Amino acid sequence: LGNIYADEALFDAKIMPTRHSHTLTDAEIVRLHAAIQKVLQLGIAREGASISNYVKPDGTKGAMQEAVMVFRRTGHPCYTCGNAVQRMVLGGRSTHFCATCQK
Repeated sequence: LGNIYADEALFDAKIMPTRHSHTLTDAEIVRLHAAIQKVLQLGIAREGASISNYVKPDGTKGAMQEAVMVFRRTGHPCYTCGNAVQRMVLGGRSTHFCATCQK
């Protein structure tokens, strides 16, 4: 998954990006699987995310970037709890999360 979909799926599943996969419970795995499907379906419905130079074949922009909960929202209030969305670098990649909503 790309950063946008990974960040959004982890947020939807309420899982911190720092969690190692072997520590996830069966219930968390089920939630994460459902969240990945949900955000990918949303990305398809919104025809991708025009974050930098991505445009659709017809030259128009996708709209996924308008539906994000945490991706690239560092410092802005979480839509769920109101606390600031945070950013960290994991494995050389930026990740965005809410430390209150995600455990």
